[in-house]
Amino acid sequence: MIVATMVAILSINAVRSIFQPVTLRPSPDLVKVAGIARSFEPLIYYSENGIAQVGDLQATGVAVWDLGESVRQSNMTSAPIIVKSLDELSDSLKTLAIELTKFFANVDGDIDGILIVMDWARRELAQVQAVPSPPFVTAFSNIHNVLCATGVLENPATGAPTRLGALTTGLFGMSQPQRTRSTLQRTFTEFLSVLEEAIENELQHSLALFGLFEAIDRQFLNLARTVVRESSLQDEQHADLLSSLWTRILGAKGSEVKKYERNRELLQNVREKTVRNKGILVEHNGKLMTLKANLESLRRKLVSPLVRSVNSSTVTVEEQIKGLEDVGLYLEGVRARQKGKLMEMLYGAGSNSHHRRDEHARMIEGDGASGGW
Repeated sequence: MIVATMVAILSINAVRSIFQPVTLRPSPDLVKVAGIARSFEPLIYYSENGIAQVGDLQATGVAVWDLGESVRQSNMTSAPIIVKSLDELSDSLKTLAIELTKFFANVDGDIDGILIVMDWARRELAQVQAVPSPPFVTAFSNIHNVLCATGVLENPATGAPTRLGALTTGLFGMSQPQRTRSTLQRTFTEFLSVLEEAIENELQHSLALFGLFEAIDRQFLNLARTVVRESSLQDEQHADLLSSLWTRILGAKGSEVKKYERNRELLQNVREKTVRNKGILVEHNGKLMTLKANLESLRRKLVSPLVRSVNSSTVTVEEQIKGLEDVGLYLEGVRARQKGKLMEMLYGAGSNSHHRRDEHARMIEGDGASGGW
């Protein structure tokens, strides 16, 4: 009698547990990937500085070309060599401005791609969460979980289905935990792929820009040596050799020509601006390297046999959706504000445009006062 009572109680508890909410099994952690995506925030602001950088490079390229045309009319011994160097430098600066514009556009495109995939992942998880779970489905899912945990339907080490597990899935379809985990796995993999592709693209573009900056730096050094040889008879060597050459060509009337003064101010600090732009790219590349290392670590964890028992997460679907929403909405807000500022800088008119031009002129004048080779 006592044994029968105990068996009855255990049976009731077993049946009741079968219809309890399904226990969450270890699955990929999208919140962790979203945290890495948030590290892209500083890159969103790069386009704002990019407009000023590209504008400086374009203006400098025109000024270098204008100087070359004036040198062409002189009777200096090294005039043909200097003109050729200036023409090549002008072309390089124009090419760098174009490539830098493409680079910043690609950064913006990669950020938008990350925001899109985050929104897609959030919608996929919300769709899985919205699927109803009748008592029979809950019971089947709980039984399936127990059989998977014991190794009957699934290999505990790899997560791969056994023959019986594949047969069961073929006959009855996927259980609710299987569908949830499959969705998490798919969105996790796609999210990682988008991040990796964005980082690889920016790394490649950065390396190409580094090559252009190095080439321009060498051109400046070669031009400086040529100017030194031509200007060896001067009593005082100016800090900026291009400006010294310009004064020699025009003589005392140089101060009366406004465009010559503008060229002089630009050329005095053009190499400094090049180095500064290169420094920004070096910093950008360093951040990308750090992000890439984080992604590679996550990728190794994803394919590791230990990912299910050690590196997987038991964060609920609701918590994963909440984490994606928090990061996604934050980055979308930052991106929207950056777009507004970008449109104002590109298409703003009236007093704001004049104010920006005056500020840019003061910046160049201040750089010229302290610039040099």
